[in-house]
Amino acid sequence: MKRLATAFVIGFAAIGTTHAAEDDAVALAQAFCSLAELDQGMGRMYLLSPGLTEKVTAALAAGGQAETAFGTGVPWASGDGAAGACSAGAVSAEDGVTLVDVIYGEGDQGWTDQLVLAAGEGGALVVDDIRYGKPKDAATLGEAASALLTD
Repeated sequence: MKRLATAFVIGFAAIGTTHAAEDDAVALAQAFCSLAELDQGMGRMYLLSPGLTEKVTAALAAGGQAETAFGTGVPWASGDGAAGACSAGAVSAEDGVTLVDVIYGEGDQGWTDQLVLAAGEGGALVVDDIRYGKPKDAATLGEAASALLTD
């Protein structure tokens, strides 16, 4: 009986951990959306992993006044930066990575990107990349930064 009770408690703890991780992912996506207006979206830099921060910072410096997205600002989203709405969507996992949808616009006039999350300092979630458009269909913020740095 004691073994059964222990297994039951461990099962509920695992469920609670899964829900907590999903809640954290949604909260991070909501913060990402909320920071869109702060300093033309640059407030979002505080949510990035150290590796992505380094790439974005280098791309901004290399972009200068060029006509690339990094010359005029960080391409935080795949669509028009003036989306009427931004909200957190579904949380999923792929190859051990947590993904959370960020839904822009409203109704049929919108699009969805995905934040690729990783555990940062102290285990807190950070944005390790942004997938533009449909998963595996389009480029990412990290790829865009890297492409600018290698050209």
